[in-house]
Amino acid sequence: MRDERAGETDETREDVDVLVCRKCLMRRGARSGGIELPRWLQRSLSERGLSDTVHVMPTGCLRQCPRGQVTVLVTGGDPRQGSALMTVDPLMDREKLLRLIEARARPDEELLSPEPAAPESSRDEHDERNIPS
Repeated sequence: MRDERAGETDETREDVDVLVCRKCLMRRGARSGGIELPRWLQRSLSERGLSDTVHVMPTGCLRQCPRGQVTVLVTGGDPRQGSALMTVDPLMDREKLLRLIEARARPDEELLSPEPAAPESSRDEHDERNIPS
């Protein structure tokens, strides 16, 4: 049998679709950034030159119904990656979501969205997971 992926090139890469649950958006409301999330994503992707290959679309219920978050399904890009179903806070996690989408749209390029700076010490003295037994 011949391996179909052996000759895979950039031309076989699919467009990236970002499906954002409309029900979650409406539940979050305007003040918490829910309704604005698809427009913000589309504008940010357009600024990065990805409006031709990434499509952001509100969709029906994705049956995750997270309390206080929005369900997002990201498909396409490199066919070997599969789909990513995630729940995000529209204000706190939108940069993280943007980086994921950008990585799928440009898997071989350096991302334009910078990684947030990590705190100097990631150890929290009050975190029970860090207490030796």
